[in-house]
Parts: sequence; structure tokens; C-alpha cells
Amino acid sequence: MKNQFSAVLLALLFVTGSAVAEVETAKKGLAGVMSPAPIPAVTQEHFFRQSAAAHVLVDPDYYIWCLTALRWKDGKIHVYYSRWPKAKGFGGWLTDCEIAHAVADRPEGPFKTTGTVIASRHLDGWDIVNAHNPSVCVAEGKIYLYYISNKLRGDFTATHEQPYPSDAWLKNNLSDIVRNRQCIGVASADNPLGPFVRAPEPVVEPQKQFKNIAVNPAVLYRNGTFVMIAKGDDSRRNGTFRIQLVGHAKKAEGPFLFQEQPIYDKAQTEDACIWYDSNERLYQCVIHVLGKPVLAHLVSEDSFTWREAEPFTFMQKQLELSDGKTWKPQRVERPFILADGNGRATWVYLAIFDKAKSGNIAVPLNRGKTENN
Repeated sequence: MKNQFSAVLLALLFVTGSAVAEVETAKKGLAGVMSPAPIPAVTQEHFFRQSAAAHVLVDPDYYIWCLTALRWKDGKIHVYYSRWPKAKGFGGWLTDCEIAHAVADRPEGPFKTTGTVIASRHLDGWDIVNAHNPSVCVAEGKIYLYYISNKLRGDFTATHEQPYPSDAWLKNNLSDIVRNRQCIGVASADNPLGPFVRAPEPVVEPQKQFKNIAVNPAVLYRNGTFVMIAKGDDSRRNGTFRIQLVGHAKKAEGPFLFQEQPIYDKAQTEDACIWYDSNERLYQCVIHVLGKPVLAHLVSEDSFTWREAEPFTFMQKQLELSDGKTWKPQRVERPFILADGNGRATWVYLAIFDKAKSGNIAVPLNRGKTENN
């Protein structure tokens, strides 16, 4: 009997210890560490040829950037991405970008583009020029597509002959007015193809915590609350230092109340994506750290206060190929995590620029074990 009691006690201690370790691991953001898996080597060839294929979303006529995705009830993967004519140069994202829609049967594609859902010119709204940085979320069966645009009221006066700013006007005012008038808007639709109806006013404008610009929205809807991470210039510093703040709202159109403390401020960051993992009971975020060769991972229990995950590095700014080689593009940015029904990250989409070519690359995620699980 004594031996049986000891065995039961040891079993209980083991189970309890394992449960505690699991909770502590989840708190640290360690459970099932994510890591990008290799992609087919031919993906690199398709990218440089700018040809449609699985794992790569490209267009020979457009620069492609900024992808956001959702799983819809039709069983398909719907993505929204930024594109602008190559004739405008890579810097044309600030003045001539639009949001396009594409659809696929699988997360890696191949994707078929259906057309533009938010145009680059909009005479009837605040967002007269440009549409960039899409972020999509679904709330109560409705699709909300957040984006950025340039609010030029007071700086440009439209006329019948000149309803939009000319290329010369935009070029002459690019670094101050155009760049510093970027705000976040939202458009809504009942199905992925639209039509998307734009809100009449910006959802987020520069405010006391961040100055000059409000850009790079990453939005999640959970338990009746919209959670947004957005980028701006740090108002606590002179010059330009890019930070990201988290805000909350009960309505898609806001108002969003932002926390004063950035989600991370040891270095300049941008390009957040956000999701909630119900297995780990954690809000999660991947960001692009400027000036460093990494995309980084942050976690939060409540979506208000964020900390570095362990490990902090989500991935190096490079892609592993199935032939054992490593592809190191000039730029690897704009991560977007596609999660499964429980919020477990399954794919990451990355914006790539290399040798004057751009596109989005779909990369599957591995779930490795940690020392605690």
C-alpha cells in the first residue's frame, strides 16, 4: 500500500509539475517555437521571372508589397496586397499604390488576382491619394480592411480641371507634406470580393504618442474589441524614430485609445502583424526590426503590455530553400502570420525585394520543441 501511495504521489507531482512548466512556458511565449520551413528552390526562379506559381505572388507590371490574408467560409484563402505600376519606381508606394485582391485554394497558392478593391485615387473622401499597408480582420461576419492614405485637405485644393495632385505637385511635396499626412482608414464589405465601402474619415491620425504619421496598421478582433498596432514617429525624441503603439476600440471605425508605452523601443521597428493563440492563451506579434538582420517576436497576455518572446528572434531576413541553399534578398519585410482555427501560426507571408524585383513569398512554419515541452 505504501509503495502504491508513493507511486500515485509521484505521478501527481509529475503531472502537476508538467502543468506548471506548460503554463510557465506559455507565459514566456516558448510553447511550440515557430521557425520557417524551407520552401521549394524553384520559388526563387519564379520570383525573378515574375511568373505566377505556388509560394510566390508577383506581377511583371507591378511592384508587389504588404500582404494580409484571411480564411473565409468558402474554404479559400483570400489575400489583399499593395501594388503600384513599375513605371512609378519603387518609391511610388507613397503616391500611386492601390489594394488588390487575390484568392487561392491553399495558403501557398498559386493565387489568382481578381482586381482592385481600394483604388489609389478617391475624389470623394479624405484619402484622395494612395492606398497602402492593408490589414484585414473579420468581426461579427463582416470584413474590415484597414489601409493607409494621404490626407491632403488644406494642402491641395481640387478643381474641376485638376481633381487630383499632379505628379509634379506630389514630387515637390513628397518628403514633408505627402509623407507626413499619412493616416489610417478602414473600408468594410460583406464578402471578400467587396465592394468595400470606405469610412468617410480616418480611423487613426497622428496623435500625442506618435507624431507626423499613423501607418502600418495590424488589426485583430477578439471578444468585442478591435486591437490595433500602428507605427508613428516617437514624439519623445527629436527627428525620426519609428515606434509602434497598441490601441483598442469597440468599433471598427474607432476611436482607438493607444497606450503610451511602445510595444518595443530598444530599436526602431515597423510592420507588425498580430494574432491570438488560444492554445497558449497569448496575443502574439512579429515585427520588422530596422537596422538588424531579424524579424522579432513579441507576446502579451492582455494585448496591452508586450514583452520579448523567448526566443526573441522569429527568423533571420533570409529564406531557406529545399536544395539546401539560402536566399538572402536585399529586403525581407512586412511579415504576416496566417493562423489556423485555434490561432496557431501556420504560415508567414513576407514582402521581398531583390535585384529590382518585388513580391510576396509564402513560407510554411515548423513547430519545434523547447527544453520545457
